[in-house]
Amino acid sequence: MPTVGLRTALQVQHPWISKVGFNQRIMDLIREMVNVIEQDRPKTFNLLIPRDSKLKKLYKLVAAGGFLDDVSAARQLYQSDPGDKRFIMLKGSLINKLSELILATNHSELNRRNYTRIKFQCERQMTIARKLLYVNVYHNAERIASRVLKKARKYHLVEVELECFLTLRKVNYLKGFTGEVEKHQQAVSELIGQVRVLDVSKGLVQVVLSETKFIRSQRRELVTKCEKHMEALCAYHEQYESPFLRLYFLRIALVAAHQRNDFEEWGRVLELLKSHLREYAHLETEHVMLEVNVSTLKYFIATARLTQARPVLKKLLKSTSFEAFNRFEVLVEEFQLLMHQGAYREALKLLETVHEEPRFQELDKMDRAAWAIRSAYLFVISHMTGEPMKVPGFDFKKLHKFYHDCAPVSKDKTGYNLQFVVVRVILLRLKNTLEYDNEANNLKVYYQRYIKGDALLRTRAFYQCFVHLVKERFEEKAFYRERDQLIKGLTDHNDHLEYNELIRFELLTLLMEKLTRTRKE
Repeated sequence: MPTVGLRTALQVQHPWISKVGFNQRIMDLIREMVNVIEQDRPKTFNLLIPRDSKLKKLYKLVAAGGFLDDVSAARQLYQSDPGDKRFIMLKGSLINKLSELILATNHSELNRRNYTRIKFQCERQMTIARKLLYVNVYHNAERIASRVLKKARKYHLVEVELECFLTLRKVNYLKGFTGEVEKHQQAVSELIGQVRVLDVSKGLVQVVLSETKFIRSQRRELVTKCEKHMEALCAYHEQYESPFLRLYFLRIALVAAHQRNDFEEWGRVLELLKSHLREYAHLETEHVMLEVNVSTLKYFIATARLTQARPVLKKLLKSTSFEAFNRFEVLVEEFQLLMHQGAYREALKLLETVHEEPRFQELDKMDRAAWAIRSAYLFVISHMTGEPMKVPGFDFKKLHKFYHDCAPVSKDKTGYNLQFVVVRVILLRLKNTLEYDNEANNLKVYYQRYIKGDALLRTRAFYQCFVHLVKERFEEKAFYRERDQLIKGLTDHNDHLEYNELIRFELLTLLMEKLTRTRKE
């Protein structure tokens, strides 16, 4: 059988596999599926992947991280090359077996407290009930649906409830019980409305969270959107009560408090959210707990309680992985923490870890741009503190590449792009190629358009100081005047940080004294 035919067959069975980078995508798919199964192997594992089989050998290679590429795997298994049809067939067979195993995984230690696992269990049972009804065998289908309905109600799984009543309606139609059919029809009508409300509510949360994924800014526009969605959720909650609606409301409220840098409200919402999750333990999915713990970490960093941030960070590092890509999100905050602690050598090691990770290249271009900015700041700070470092992800001799790499964050005006604008000027100053008048004018325009009306107080104060320094060509007298004015202006606001501060603005300003001393007259 020719290779092209095998490839096409795999794509028909698994349509999510693209023709582009076929071998790499197959490998990535196998890795991800193995990662899921290794968390909790089903009892059928040895039946589907027998011991001493080629399937088991390939599985072990992947699980142990020994599956570097198709070339090495094909050589180890068949002493051949990746084009060998036996190797291609083996990968296809493994994907089919892994698909069956994933459907059979239980994640047993989480079943009692994680509604997604419970929902998967219920859906598997309801699949059996539907198949029985296809052939008009309804007695056991009715028992299954009634049993699942009790569990669905206990865990507030409205979508599963709806499926149960649809099944029971069909059972009673087959029995000819008109009264029962009408009763179940009424339940279906009510549940359809509830399902719609929950689906729309979940969508509101996802809209808000998607807006914060690639930004470092804190925007009034997003606060307004959050408040609008919270009002909608309150209206939905008046129609019917659900712990899910309360969860969605609190998740949006958390974003709103963070965007405002309202620390009292932020801390209050965090406590309310944690209390809600304790009351309804089955809502504690891995994703929600990651979200809560990351927000807690951000809260401690923002309020300059860096010692309290450490235990939260430790918990996050333990519960995340590069395979799931959520480790990168945690390392972003760890880098921020290290920079505020002045632990620049540790920050360097963190950057080395990130850039050595193969999955770094699979990150979105906006993520990679943000990491490039972090590398540039560490490079600049190391120079201004008199301890130059060779920082991965940044090359001082290739600034045009750096500018190009950072282009994806250009829309985050008071966040990542502001970080870029500032560090770019500093880099040009270090390189002695800064066109002061032109840059000062550009910075002033940027302030009027994006900073003046939207940025928080600390950001506005620092940026004004920075514009004046550039306008005055970093002259020493101007530097000391602006430095003292900034520190005085932030006296009442030095107990916290804003989200776009890679290092405290006061400290960055003090470090820029190095730029005045090295200025060529």
